[in-house]
Amino acid sequence: MYGKFYSPNIIATGSSEIDQSSYSHHADNDVGVAVIDRYTYYNLDFLETQVRDPSSKKTLGDLFDSYDEAQIHSHPGIRWDLVQGGEQVGKERLIMDFFGNVQNVEVENGTKAGDTELQEDLLALGRKIAELRERAEAAEQNATTKPLVEHSTSRKLRAAKVESDEHSWSKRAIGLSALSAVSLAWWAGMYMESA
Repeated sequence: MYGKFYSPNIIATGSSEIDQSSYSHHADNDVGVAVIDRYTYYNLDFLETQVRDPSSKKTLGDLFDSYDEAQIHSHPGIRWDLVQGGEQVGKERLIMDFFGNVQNVEVENGTKAGDTELQEDLLALGRKIAELRERAEAAEQNATTKPLVEHSTSRKLRAAKVESDEHSWSKRAIGLSALSAVSLAWWAGMYMESA
């Protein structure tokens, strides 16, 4: 696929030549499918064992020289011609120039650019919740202010009201439980992401 690239300053690599297969490394017996191919496995192994921190001086040349065709079971391809200076300059590029790149975040009025959108969404959600509460309170007031016509009917209505309240509270409890579970999952995700 990288043979179709034409943009400048690209160093491209692939797992195998056009007429070769890219073999899997191992399968997950529980799922019953291959979970990683051999090329990716050995790239990952190099990065995990040789590139330990952001100050690593390992180069793309070191990575590509680590490829062992006997282990990968194919001939990995590398394309250098799109890089100004060719193969020699490409081989000298630090791996961390790619994997360790740090991007600047633009700040608008003391907040991150994406925060403004989030704040607007939260305000809109708050307005919608307030509107729904008002509707529920209005419906509840209408239900309690209706006059009762007959004594026997009023007993039935009271029983129905109690039953309705029970269902209302159980629905609220279920909703609160679901909301709590989602909140807990969100906090756990945030904690794991920051760790």
